[in-house]
Amino acid sequence: MLAFYITRPFLPSLLTGAIIAYLAYPLYKKTSAYIRNKSIASFIIAVFVALLLIVPVVVVLSIVSKEAYYTYTTLNQHNLGTNFLRIICKNEGLLCKSVNSFVGFLPKSDLDYYIQAAIEKITKFIIEDASKLVASLPSILLNFFVMLFVIYYLLKDGDRIVARIKNILPLKESHKQHVLEKFHNTTYAVFYGNISVAILQGILGGIGFMFLGIPSPILWGFVMILFALMPYFGTAIIWLPAALNQIFIGYLQNDNVFFIRGVVLIAYGVLIISNIDHFLKPKLIGMRADIHPILVLIGILGGLSLFGLIGLVLGPVMLALLMTFIDIYEEEKAELDKYF
Repeated sequence: MLAFYITRPFLPSLLTGAIIAYLAYPLYKKTSAYIRNKSIASFIIAVFVALLLIVPVVVVLSIVSKEAYYTYTTLNQHNLGTNFLRIICKNEGLLCKSVNSFVGFLPKSDLDYYIQAAIEKITKFIIEDASKLVASLPSILLNFFVMLFVIYYLLKDGDRIVARIKNILPLKESHKQHVLEKFHNTTYAVFYGNISVAILQGILGGIGFMFLGIPSPILWGFVMILFALMPYFGTAIIWLPAALNQIFIGYLQNDNVFFIRGVVLIAYGVLIISNIDHFLKPKLIGMRADIHPILVLIGILGGLSLFGLIGLVLGPVMLALLMTFIDIYEEEKAELDKYF
């Protein structure tokens, strides 16, 4: 129990490192075939993993922060928070009448007041979150170092660790093999299932951007691949602001083409880009791992809630192992029933 409390602050890092080390083990084996020194080979793979995680994050943050700053300055230039109705009602159309009808139901008839308050709250939220992120940087870096440390030693001593786990498991040899095979199949199915769906979402997003004439579709498609792996918001972090920006430009320039582009992109994003994540991922993972799609979905959602991002892999793996142990129990019970 005491050991659990000691390791609990680093549990996500330990689990993440273990999963990454397991997935990177085939690459380590290929590297160690050329580099006979295990320490050097595992260090090279750990550095490679670190770069694989750091470089895309830095690139994406740089791109997104520049776009966010551009959008913020554009909104400030047009004083959207204090001139929203004037912008919307440049032409006395159906949208203007609808907005004015909606305003009539508000406690205050000043829509700009609510928009300005919302903008201020969003800005405050972003600033507070940014300050929390800066304050937690030492903890993030420490956990990242622990994860790399775990990856290094698990790769270096992987064979011995697997052999020891097999010895500890209180099961028949055939059952041990069954459990390890289920762990292997589910881990790879979840990992490659998430990657495959993320790539597909990025490709679909890039195609949508290209056909709608939004600049840099290949770049934004790549960014969407990375954000597709993020829980909850996913690719909507990219396509939703892009769609709203098109709608906003359409109002400012009185150009229906931009407005239609924005509306089409929202519909495309909701129905196609984001929606395939909900039905394709459980099906794809379930088929490859031989577990029911409902278990995959519950595992992903529960894993995210309990472990964070690594829960995308850990959740389904844990449920798959649970079902495997239930199968073993039923098999053993059936054998015992023959004698009693």
